[in-house]
Amino acid sequence: MSEVVSEHVSAIEDRGPVQKAIKVTVAQDNVGSAFDLAYKKVARTAQVRGFRKGKVPRKVLEEQYGESVHEDVVRDLIQEACSAAIRENEIDVVSDPELLSHSIDDSGALVFEALVEVRPTFDLGKYSGIDVERKVVRITDEHIESTLAGMRERMAVLQTEEDRVNVARGDVLTFDMYGFCEGEPLEKATGEGVQLEVGSGRFPEDLENGLIGVTRGIRTPIDVTFAEDHSDPELAGKLVRFEVTVSEIKNKILPDLDDAFAGEVYEDCETLDDLRSKVRESLEQRSSQEADQRVRGELLERLVDAHEFDVPPSIVERQMANSLHEMGIHEIPDERVEEIRSALEPAAIKRVRASFLLDALAKAEELTIEQEELQDEIKRQLMSAGADAERVRNHYAHASSVGALHGRMLRDKAMDRMLELASSRDVEVDESDIAAG
Repeated sequence: MSEVVSEHVSAIEDRGPVQKAIKVTVAQDNVGSAFDLAYKKVARTAQVRGFRKGKVPRKVLEEQYGESVHEDVVRDLIQEACSAAIRENEIDVVSDPELLSHSIDDSGALVFEALVEVRPTFDLGKYSGIDVERKVVRITDEHIESTLAGMRERMAVLQTEEDRVNVARGDVLTFDMYGFCEGEPLEKATGEGVQLEVGSGRFPEDLENGLIGVTRGIRTPIDVTFAEDHSDPELAGKLVRFEVTVSEIKNKILPDLDDAFAGEVYEDCETLDDLRSKVRESLEQRSSQEADQRVRGELLERLVDAHEFDVPPSIVERQMANSLHEMGIHEIPDERVEEIRSALEPAAIKRVRASFLLDALAKAEELTIEQEELQDEIKRQLMSAGADAERVRNHYAHASSVGALHGRMLRDKAMDRMLELASSRDVEVDESDIAAG
């Protein structure tokens, strides 16, 4: 039980490791004053027939506006009293309060109970001197040639084939397609003016293979059977007929791999050898950065595995929702909710636990994010947002968004610190070793 303060009495009860119930009584005098003030504000603007503005009796106002005034006053009192109770009792909340019950008792006092989730408590274990291998992928000539091939693809030009009428692998097509499933039109498998490089793997393999040999201008059916485990339940296991009409066939012309090509890619590259050296340097830099990311991931995983503690359920729910959003899933069939939840929840708990551990590490290392760092990051995001700059600016107009950014930056700094404190050694590996691991 906390101390009695001038405006309310509050009691705090544990409801598990990461939840607390806040029970608050707001004194009758304070409730009455809040209603008096609310009705004075209403009286200044209320327009009631038969009364001059500002002269409407309280009883009439209560009859006309009582329900909305009661709702507004009670909501504001609960918010203010709950915030005061959290502040006075130094509760480290991590979610908005959930109102469990409220009422105005016979004395006129407001009594309510709210549930809040709190930061978990735990002892931070060892996080420095962790022995870890920093696996750096060796860059081979094959990597360089593959990168050069990609550059040629990006600088390719398309030449319309006026005389050729049959599609070949590697052609870039413009076509209309209309999908049908069990004789009914399938909107998601329909499109006009679709562009595709045949063999690129952007569309189902059976569809792309079926396009080979198709004659331009002739509507051609191509049947595709989707796998039983296809990500779209509407298509999984279904036979879809695509009616395809190719309107244009283009041939991709790649630039020659020579000194002139090198100069087009980078002004400071005079020869193809210069370009190969620059590509190698870039790939090695990226390989080093990826090695750092792998080490960071391994260190964080080992830190999480070494700590077992409960985490707030609402944050786990938000993490699962974010994961679904990142996967492009916006709606889940009712019959699959539990299955998907079971699949996502363990990883979500780990990620939430990792956030709290990094917060604790930042505190232990006395790390901070200066206001200048925060503003620089917001400016960087604005500059890279392009046409979305206004959306980013509006996002950071809210203190909660700036606070969330501050938390992410502090955790990144904590992770960097953990990497600095690790006992790591470089090991050069092949790309296949990383895939196998």
